[in-house]
Amino acid sequence: MNRDHQIDNCFVIPINNDFLIYSPLNEKTALMNRAAVHELQRQLLLVRKNQGNPESKLFELANDILHLPSKKPKRKIGDLNPEFIGLIPTRSCNGACSYCDFGSQNAPSGKMSFQMAARSVDWYANLLNSVHRNSMEIHFFGGEPMVARDVIEVAVQRARMVCSENKLIPFFEISTNGQYNADDARFLGQYFNKVVLSLDGFIEVQDKHRPLKGNKSGFENAVETAKIISGSNAELCIRSCISLENIRSMKEFTGWLCENFKISVINFEILTSTPQSDSAGLFPPDPFDFAIRFQKSREIANDFDIEVVYASDISSNPVVSSCPVGKDTAIVSPDGRISSCYLMPDRWRNAGLHLDFGVIDNHHLVSIDSDKIDNIRKMVENKPRCNNCFCKWSCAGGCHVGNTFPGCNPVYNDFCKQTRIISAFTLLSDLGLQERIDDLINLPDALRSIADQASDMVTDFN
Repeated sequence: MNRDHQIDNCFVIPINNDFLIYSPLNEKTALMNRAAVHELQRQLLLVRKNQGNPESKLFELANDILHLPSKKPKRKIGDLNPEFIGLIPTRSCNGACSYCDFGSQNAPSGKMSFQMAARSVDWYANLLNSVHRNSMEIHFFGGEPMVARDVIEVAVQRARMVCSENKLIPFFEISTNGQYNADDARFLGQYFNKVVLSLDGFIEVQDKHRPLKGNKSGFENAVETAKIISGSNAELCIRSCISLENIRSMKEFTGWLCENFKISVINFEILTSTPQSDSAGLFPPDPFDFAIRFQKSREIANDFDIEVVYASDISSNPVVSSCPVGKDTAIVSPDGRISSCYLMPDRWRNAGLHLDFGVIDNHHLVSIDSDKIDNIRKMVENKPRCNNCFCKWSCAGGCHVGNTFPGCNPVYNDFCKQTRIISAFTLLSDLGLQERIDDLINLPDALRSIADQASDMVTDFN
């Protein structure tokens, strides 16, 4: 098919001897053989010229791909319009995670002032009113945010008051390690809508991955926090980091979580290598092994009506970014910087990125640089590695700092490969083709074909 007639909304994914046709922008997915793919190619070309053959079994699909209303996402324009605001009450942490990439072990012990926390909430409320939004969503990040519980309480109570005055619906979410007393956990259960708790595995894994300072165990405390949140009105989500240490126990751990806690979501992520994690003897799992074990864990959790998720998996709503960057998210640091990323600034500066776009100064005046916002919005659209990948509208390049930073290698890396396999599993599952997933799991060459195919564009299929 001539590249002059390129179609950026139709992908072909090899599934052993057959092929998935995937058109994400108008929600079309089908499994067909090679001859049918060639006929679809032909009909796409003819329909574009108004010469399609209605007698062809692929005419209707080709016509839908080309002419149905597209859900192609557009980058934000105009005034700042955050999906949520993030507050970092402190970069300090009571943990000593072996793989920490937030710089928490060496972070200053200082915390955000009460005045800055309150000013951040007030500024966000005014912003929401200006764009006619009816809800206020605040996420708390760290370090460990609960090290500065008093700052969180100020922000939460201020937000509740402001929401009442402005007829806004408040929503509070926190990412936490669970290392605090029962009163703190009950506070989260009472006031928060969603608690994302980091729990990587059973005690031997948790203590190697996520020891407390002084090499103390935090497993029992994290479990106790999970029980308290599980029994509250807050939604409990478990975030679990997978390395070579716990890859083999994913299924067993998933079953244990489902049996012992009231959970809405289990989010599995792979370890990101850092000098710190390497020195601790922790290394990422093989991407193929992770994809397979993720799928088996997902199947176990399905029996409990619990969702197992992978952040870059296929989603129903196409996106240009699967992380806060590029979504106008405003992350306020303890020093008042406003950024689109909650990672330590050195991380994204070393990747050639500039993700600060505002500041709350010592007088609590808020300054926003609209040019910097626009540069960040444009940046997420420039990802050469993703151009021909069928995951481009769901994964959208993953982490822009660690995966698709400017000048990154255009060849798929391990993150891409596991994302492509997991996404293919998801598409097959959505079609009710579990048996095809079972077949693929036992066919390493077929999985490698999915992972390595350089271009999924229907225009490049032969």
